Amino acid sequence: MSDWEKIRYPDPLRPGDTIGITAPSEGVQEKGHPRLDLCIKYLRDLGFKILEGECLRKNEKYISAPREERIKDLMRFWQMDEIKAIFPPWGGEILIHLLPLIDFKKLATSSPKWILGYSDTSTFLFALTIMTGIATAHGTTLMEMIPDQTGDLSQKWREVLSLKAGDSIQLQSSSHFETSSTNWFSVPSAAFNLTERTEWKCLQNGKPLDEVEVKGRIVGGCLETISCLTGTPYGNLTHFKEQFSQEGVILYLENADSPSESFCRLLWNLRLAGWFDGINGLLLGRTKAQESEQFQFIDALKDVFDDLSIPIIYDVDIGHCPPQMTLINGSCAVVNYFQGKGRVTLALS
Repeated sequence: MSDWEKIRYPDPLRPGDTIGITAPSEGVQEKGHPRLDLCIKYLRDLGFKILEGECLRKNEKYISAPREERIKDLMRFWQMDEIKAIFPPWGGEILIHLLPLIDFKKLATSSPKWILGYSDTSTFLFALTIMTGIATAHGTTLMEMIPDQTGDLSQKWREVLSLKAGDSIQLQSSSHFETSSTNWFSVPSAAFNLTERTEWKCLQNGKPLDEVEVKGRIVGGCLETISCLTGTPYGNLTHFKEQFSQEGVILYLENADSPSESFCRLLWNLRLAGWFDGINGLLLGRTKAQESEQFQFIDALKDVFDDLSIPIIYDVDIGHCPPQMTLINGSCAVVNYFQGKGRVTLALS
């Protein structure tokens, strides 16, 4: 289904509201429970009520429970009026196998609620927005929500999810980012290790730009997972672009861990599928993935995009290399890049 006409935004998330926590992809095994408990306590200390799902505190073969159980948990939370948001603990690997079992028609005709996450969670976020026109939130996961988290960009999720339709927010690029992290299982209270200076970059027709402004409806997710949706109803980006042909579309992608040559192949897959046709611009999150000595990430970008006139803004605060912005799929965005820094303005219109 893709017969929706406009973006629908969930109600603002406020202290006192109930957040449902379930793992539609990978669950949290016992050694991760101290970290999970710390994050849940933090949400409670912020004033939120918490309801845990049945599919959360176990994990086997990259999933928290059989498909039918995870769907039941997810749909039950979605249909509970008291739950205003759903937070998976983190991403995973094979959420894609849930998509045929999800009743997107039922989701589309019910009251929307915020779903927040990234990585494999974006498989569902992207499909939900594309299929139903319901806005979703790509950003910080539950397991990154600790009391003493470093930097403030990832903590902006609270401000973003408290917006109501018609509101807007500006998100500034970070000052520093993380390249190596402390194991949460060993140190449950570990915060981001923000040691490297952030520098956004931009290319257009293979040449660097000092500044650029891009406007349009924004949508995207994890490159490795949503690229698998090409050619399916769950990845019908063409329909999304047609819906917003007058405003145009900004696509964002973040590379979890694909090395530069695989990164290039994935981008070519999307190019051949027409994902970059007619978009106003592309944002690419920075990555911790290893570069080949012979073929680096900049080589991949030039290989894929040199003959395209769209601006490519990369090393952006999106994805697996924290901190990251919370981006609202379906919202109106203005992206400003200027000499290594960036700003994203989101309007829920």
